[in-house]
Amino acid sequence: MKKRPRRVARAFFRYGVPQGAPFDTSVLSCYNSFGTSADGLRAVRKTAFRENDMQSKKLTFIESVMLIAGAGIGTGIISIPYAIARIGVFGTLTALAVAYVVSVFTYLMLADLVRNSKESEDLIGSLNEHVFTGKGRRVLNVVFLVLLALLLLEFLVVYTLCAGNVLADLLGINGALAKILFYLAASSIVFVGVKGMGVGEKISVTLIGVVVIGLTVLSLFHRHGTIPLSFGRGSVVFAVYGLFMYSLSSTFAVIQVCNHIEKPEQTDAPAEGDAKRKPDRTGQAVVWGIALNGILTTVFSVAVILGSENVTEIATIGLSEGIGIPFVKVLCSLLVLGAMFTSFWSIGFAFSDVVFCRFKRSTQLSWLITTLPAALIAVLVPLSVLDYVQIGAGALSLIFLLVVFPAYLHAVKDPIQPLLLGKLSGKRGLIAFVVIGTVLMAAASLIPIS
Repeated sequence: MKKRPRRVARAFFRYGVPQGAPFDTSVLSCYNSFGTSADGLRAVRKTAFRENDMQSKKLTFIESVMLIAGAGIGTGIISIPYAIARIGVFGTLTALAVAYVVSVFTYLMLADLVRNSKESEDLIGSLNEHVFTGKGRRVLNVVFLVLLALLLLEFLVVYTLCAGNVLADLLGINGALAKILFYLAASSIVFVGVKGMGVGEKISVTLIGVVVIGLTVLSLFHRHGTIPLSFGRGSVVFAVYGLFMYSLSSTFAVIQVCNHIEKPEQTDAPAEGDAKRKPDRTGQAVVWGIALNGILTTVFSVAVILGSENVTEIATIGLSEGIGIPFVKVLCSLLVLGAMFTSFWSIGFAFSDVVFCRFKRSTQLSWLITTLPAALIAVLVPLSVLDYVQIGAGALSLIFLLVVFPAYLHAVKDPIQPLLLGKLSGKRGLIAFVVIGTVLMAAASLIPIS
């Protein structure tokens, strides 16, 4: 342990250090993964450059809210209207309300875990600190890395599949070609950092909101369907709950926000004679981001059901056909493509970071390793969007049950940052509520929608 700082310092001396580069735990984490080989030492230096860039480009509160809202909204506006069309108003509101409450508590717990971890740049770093300890640490690390990779890959497959279907319908081209074109365009992530994603999400989610309002108004003047004032079939309502949980999921966006949101700064207050501190708004970003996601998804679902003669699995296709105005098809397609691009960028960035820090590969190669399989699966494996979404919901719930919740309980025992959940932190009743909600999410993923 004593030699580590000297070796890393030697790496900086040999390969150069960016001015003002922070010498923090994420740099040491990459050092632990790489060792002292020439490639490893270069990677340590690259990590310092990346950290310096991120420190100088923090996310504002609005960008943080939009990043969390945009994380799963693409999947929601594509798949949820098809499911909601099979139940009633009361069943929809029940599924949404329960999913929202469970999601808010779940991601506030995740935020507390990240904020109270010394190695917080990715989920694996936090888990290594709080869960993966002792003799079996390496085995647990590898097992979880595989599970995480499968989940991230599944996210990327859903985005590629949705965007490819919409692009193929818009341009009248082959579906496989459309998915490949989307993948190539989305690969611009290698030139976009976290700050760029935050700005992009702010623009994208704002435009999505404007388009959703416009489509809702148009659907009221071109009504073809109705939403019954009933609860609906219990099993389908249960499945819709699982879809809402998946749509509201923002695991990696929350981690990015915790690490990159503007931190409270000490400011002088001469008039009062003491110092004031700006409030930490991480918790508010989580609450409002998930709420914005749920509101936009639900309003868009209403527009789709009212404006479509037949609600299609890719919701925008049936809506544009039902309204019948030529520019609406373009508008719907751009809406979905924008949502898919931002979601793909967010997950792709998180996934490539995992490979970068653990397998000694460049950023560009890490991106290729992590995202190219998603494009191939979307092209070659003939599953529907809903099939992939439900698989993802089950995988996400398993990860939280097996490792995230135990890590959270360990982190809040001796916190290094104020806890967002306050007095509720670590309470058995709250833990039981969230665990049950997550188990139900996993069970809901097994129920077919059709």
